[in-house]
Amino acid sequence: MSKKVIIAANNMIFTSKIMTYLDGWDAEGIKAIRSDEIFTKAQEIKPDLIIIDLNLNGIEAPALINKLRSYGATKGIPIVCYSPKILKDQMKAAKTAGATEVLPNSQMTSRMSKILSKYVQI
Repeated sequence: MSKKVIIAANNMIFTSKIMTYLDGWDAEGIKAIRSDEIFTKAQEIKPDLIIIDLNLNGIEAPALINKLRSYGATKGIPIVCYSPKILKDQMKAAKTAGATEVLPNSQMTSRMSKILSKYVQI
């Protein structure tokens, strides 16, 4: 059974890099950009990882993370968030809400393979 990752990002460069790693590991990347879509897909497919761009327009990441953490089907799914460093309050709120890891964009870029392989690589 192939591993699955929900990717909630509008940065095409990040999304493309993530998809390249996943393809190499025979894992499937599923894109979702609205909170309701992310939550519904998480319940349906129970992914191995959810990646959320905290700078994604139209989502309130801390509320979404709280919701994911409050349902049995999605409670244990690792959630990795990334954001520009300047959005410190947003990053802190995501961590407080229950994100597994919250990283500045620079660390997500430089350590992407290591971060993804921790949750996805077989």
